[in-house]
Amino acid sequence: MKSKRSIEDSELIIEQLRAENELKTKWLSLIAHNCKGLYSNIKYLLNAMADESITSDVFMSMLPELSQIAERNSKTMQSTFAWINAQTDGFNLDIKPTLIHSLFLDVIEGFVKEISAKELSLKFVGDEETLFNTDRFLIRFILKLLVDNAIKYSNKGGAIEVIVYSDSEKASITVKDSGVGMNHSRLRTIGTLDGAPYTGTMEEKGSGLSLVIVKEFVEMLNGKMNVSSVEDKGTSVEIVFPINN
Repeated sequence: MKSKRSIEDSELIIEQLRAENELKTKWLSLIAHNCKGLYSNIKYLLNAMADESITSDVFMSMLPELSQIAERNSKTMQSTFAWINAQTDGFNLDIKPTLIHSLFLDVIEGFVKEISAKELSLKFVGDEETLFNTDRFLIRFILKLLVDNAIKYSNKGGAIEVIVYSDSEKASITVKDSGVGMNHSRLRTIGTLDGAPYTGTMEEKGSGLSLVIVKEFVEMLNGKMNVSSVEDKGTSVEIVFPINN
């Protein structure tokens, strides 16, 4: 006969599996919905051009929006594949000293267009020689998603800071923006897909996956994610790791 502790442990495992399955179901539904919308729009435009129900000028005017949708779907797919690969039994953490400032420069290089469009200032705060004992692939992906989010929800002319800190007990990276922020209701859904998708300050469409993936990757690295936000004043996302990780 099972002990009370054994039953409680089994119930906890069942609840964790249920939550994971629910998240994966929402994730797949979101991807399917986004892809269906993109393909439907492409099919409509091609058919309309073929039967000459729209002019070439109208067709060309619709391409920027299609391009934005395609780019969003591409980012979602990249995030999904990275998450799937990290879940397979064949994925092993490659823990070694990693220069965070180097990753920062690498990441922001991919956002030059977005930073320019919103006239943002993006600043690294902390010792540029700081090394984290971590997996370079995962920490770079985490930083990329956090910076992407900060840019998306920043107002034109806003400021973003990537703050790096370490002491004898912990190491942390904080991505802080002065953008639209979040209310308490939305803040409670962080790390889930409840309420997704979201829209950025220049109508950028977001799938809501970023912080879900960040949370999972941070936990894989034995760390924690802390989010604080004030509506209309900005959001701060801190990821913290034990120094002996």
